[in-house]
Amino acid sequence: MDEKPGGSELSPGMPPASLRRVPRKRGAEVSGKTGHAGQPPAKKKKAARKAPRRVAPHYLVHETDNDMLLIVSNVEEARQRPLRKVPKKKGKQKQKQQKKKGLKKQATHGRKCVKGETLANQHVAAEDRGEESKAFPLSTQPATGSSWGECLPVEILVQIFRHVVASEGSVPFLCRVARVCRLWYGAASNPVLWQKVSIGHCWVAPGQKHSVLEKKVLDTMEWLVANRFSHLQDFALCHWKSHVPFVLKVGEATAVLCLFKAIGKSCPLLASLKLSYCRGVTTESLCTLAGCCLQLESLNLQNSQVDPSAVISFLEAAGSRIRHLWLTYSSRLNAIFSVLLNGSCPELQLLEVNTEIQQSTQHFQFPIEQLQVACPQLQVLRLLNLICYPKPIPRSAPTSPGFPQLQELCLATTSFTFVDDSVLKRILCTSSRLRVLDLRGCFHVTPKGLELLPCPDLEQLYLGLYSASHLHLPLQGSPLITWKWNHSLRELDLTGQSFSEDDLEQAMAAFTRGESTRGEPALRSLNLTGTKVALHTVSTLIASCPGLSYLNLSSCRHLPRGMKKVYRGYDEIRRCLQQLLTSSEEPAAPGGPS
Repeated sequence: MDEKPGGSELSPGMPPASLRRVPRKRGAEVSGKTGHAGQPPAKKKKAARKAPRRVAPHYLVHETDNDMLLIVSNVEEARQRPLRKVPKKKGKQKQKQQKKKGLKKQATHGRKCVKGETLANQHVAAEDRGEESKAFPLSTQPATGSSWGECLPVEILVQIFRHVVASEGSVPFLCRVARVCRLWYGAASNPVLWQKVSIGHCWVAPGQKHSVLEKKVLDTMEWLVANRFSHLQDFALCHWKSHVPFVLKVGEATAVLCLFKAIGKSCPLLASLKLSYCRGVTTESLCTLAGCCLQLESLNLQNSQVDPSAVISFLEAAGSRIRHLWLTYSSRLNAIFSVLLNGSCPELQLLEVNTEIQQSTQHFQFPIEQLQVACPQLQVLRLLNLICYPKPIPRSAPTSPGFPQLQELCLATTSFTFVDDSVLKRILCTSSRLRVLDLRGCFHVTPKGLELLPCPDLEQLYLGLYSASHLHLPLQGSPLITWKWNHSLRELDLTGQSFSEDDLEQAMAAFTRGESTRGEPALRSLNLTGTKVALHTVSTLIASCPGLSYLNLSSCRHLPRGMKKVYRGYDEIRRCLQQLLTSSEEPAAPGGPS
């Protein structure tokens, strides 16, 4: 019909308003107004449709202490994320559609896809026609490029990062991997990975201006505290000579937020703090630490320049919960010990005091009995390279309770020492649980004094003398040591001792299988450097101790040439035995070169 419908005027080629279909955008409003002079409304540019994301595979992660089990249920159903579609000009759309139709006809020529046909059937049919990967779906083909990272579960990444963090530390490893992609950023921000953090000077760029460096340090520490330290338990700051006040920002007039107070607020689980080779540790900083971190039980201030009054104030405020304490000797060590003797740390389990490289010639008076009363729970006592002499016992003093929980005692020194049998007896009078005894350099201690100790199950004994050329040492008595602890001794160090050849032979006989009263010997490490041990004694010892993994025969003058060295591992020690047996008929040259 040529009649036009009445009621409205139409422009040539324009459909009626009721039949007109206006394209709409998702989430956008479309106006119904027409353009000027009867012109159609301007068409808005069609937004590019976002490609649907890949279906995340359903998986179950079962974690144990040292292992992880990953169960993925729908790997085959997962689809690779399609490429993003880029809108093109209208003129080329028809040509593209015609090409697609032609390609589809060629691909489906001679075969019709049955509705509901499985992927496996399609793959078999493709192989029958000689086609390999064209008919097989994209989701079953191996991922290329960086797409493997998108398919890796976060739990697996966290578990991998935990192994690296355990060996290399959280910083700077986690800061670097967080810049790889969003998935790695999320895995690296897991609080489990930030439980132990050690920050040194390596991440501070050298050559920067002082003001720029201070701001960078402060900003970095503030960000880490606020965003990563929620589960922090162990924090160490090492080799910070001039920037500690900006990390432990206490006691300085500054408008910047106090970082140490921020650590106290953001790190409620902090249990251990170590400041190694640092400066600027003040009394106010440690007191703030004591008030904020209520679970703090370990403090290590060795080799740092700390005011002794700061340590005293800290122990008075938080000593009741301190269990581990590391200090470096100073002229005011007596004042710190007086606080300990007053009962400020009744739960103390570890106490270690060392000296700096430049040793002090001052002598430290060691109050043995008073410390035993004040710290009855002490398990580890180390006085390293310290020239200490015992405080005299008053006549009216009560019987000492000793250290009944002590498991390790270290009095090693490279200088003069006052430790002898009587001092050792006073310290270990009730230490029946002792396992480690380090007396290197204590040349006043005799084998008879060691035999009288009330320690039935000693496992590690170190009696090495490394500068004993001018000392008068006993020539007899080593069997008293080995026969007392042959059932439990795992490590023995007799370096530099002057025991005779026959005496050492009797001592090593305690580790033979035939003479052992409690089964196979437990000996794992033996250091005989500079002793007079004989060839047949070493051969019998190796044959009788199958668990021996370390043997040091350096500078043993009664052994043949080529045998005076260190042997590590089962294979090296067995080769040593074969060489000893081979050269047993040849007499050893006394005084030969080592």
